[in-house]
Amino acid sequence: MAHDKIVVGVDIGSTKITVVAAQGAASGSRKNNIEILGFSEVPVPSGAVVNGAVENIKQVGSAIREALSEASSRSDLDIAVVNVSFGGTQVKVTKQSDGVIRPSASSGEEVTQRDVDQLVDDMYRAKIEPNYDVLHVLPMEFVVDNSMNVREPVGRTGIKLGGNFLIVSANSQSILRTNKSLADADQNLKCDKMIFAPLATSLAVLNENEMKAGIALVDIGDHTTDLVIYHDSIIRHIATFPIGGRHITSDLAIGCGIQIENAERLKHEYGVAIAADVPLNIEIFVNFLAGRAPKQVLKRNVALIIEERLKEIAAMVYAEVIKSGYLDKLIGGLVLTGGSANIDEIEKLFEKVTNLSVRVGFPENLERTAKADAVSNSSYSTAIGLAWAGLKNIDPRVKSICKPTSSFNTGAVVQREKPKPVTKEPAKKNGTFWDSFNSIIGKKDDSLDDY
Repeated sequence: MAHDKIVVGVDIGSTKITVVAAQGAASGSRKNNIEILGFSEVPVPSGAVVNGAVENIKQVGSAIREALSEASSRSDLDIAVVNVSFGGTQVKVTKQSDGVIRPSASSGEEVTQRDVDQLVDDMYRAKIEPNYDVLHVLPMEFVVDNSMNVREPVGRTGIKLGGNFLIVSANSQSILRTNKSLADADQNLKCDKMIFAPLATSLAVLNENEMKAGIALVDIGDHTTDLVIYHDSIIRHIATFPIGGRHITSDLAIGCGIQIENAERLKHEYGVAIAADVPLNIEIFVNFLAGRAPKQVLKRNVALIIEERLKEIAAMVYAEVIKSGYLDKLIGGLVLTGGSANIDEIEKLFEKVTNLSVRVGFPENLERTAKADAVSNSSYSTAIGLAWAGLKNIDPRVKSICKPTSSFNTGAVVQREKPKPVTKEPAKKNGTFWDSFNSIIGKKDDSLDDY
């Protein structure tokens, strides 16, 4: 890991822009950690980002500009280069295979890292849906001549080198709008890597032992929920569902007869995932309209609304894990992240639905500082993961899983400002869904009421 490199992650979410500036820890027992230098969180207007895709370039650009300015002030950095998240329902994932005849094979030379990287680079020209661009090429197994399921091809001898890949592509216009938002924030701002958000999040909240043993990351975002499955430290399956935390909030707004912003506050302050664990006599007073007396609602009813929607999300995740074929290989179970992962007892609900072990994931391997404490929550997981992506590769078997930088705006790495001299002015550097899953899941747990 490059310890002196400074990287800035910009997470473009449906409700906010989150920025984290970080640097690899210098030395010692904490050398695999990162140091948080600066951070910020700025809301975006409703509708500016929909289902993870930028819709209003000016509004998103303005929020990015404000967030970068705040993070720059906290870190004493002149931010010029960033890694940016990308996500939503417009992202598509397909499986493809390809192979090449190695030009040096006739002389008996072993497969080299250059051979592997060239094969991966060729996959960026893979045939995909019209009006989509390839964002990531994620290798699974390689093939060397007749040897199948090769994890590490470098060093083997053979004439033909092939591989099985996950191809992550995104709508071309959505990518263009994201880049225009960055340009609107700052014409000189450069994008080094554009990364599918849950892949970045996995760098922040998963550890190497979990990824090797088998783990599924469940990122419950505002409009979507993403699933990424790892096994043997390789990404094996990716899926996105068009349902997330905003649907829970909307259910609460309708069920309690309150405005959406009050429903969001209600979810965060009083939300519980298991209604049976909430006493029947606890009442909550909820603001619903300026100048009116607060409404009185039962906390048990709030929990019932939240529980039903979370069971739907958990059912979708469980069915997709079954579909992937990795259910029996997830020794590490599930790791939940995203804003709604903070709802009390959400682990218990997911465990009952999936019969897998579950934990809530928070950013790990941070140098313990006041700034690190401020970002040690799920809101900053993706931005921290974007910073990690500038310090280590998501798949160390290849030089990069990201589209070659020639396809994006690039520039020099952001640098820490020099100490200010005493006498001189410093120079700046540049019906419920649930019922339809009963036949798939094949079990019933009376402790979850209608499940």
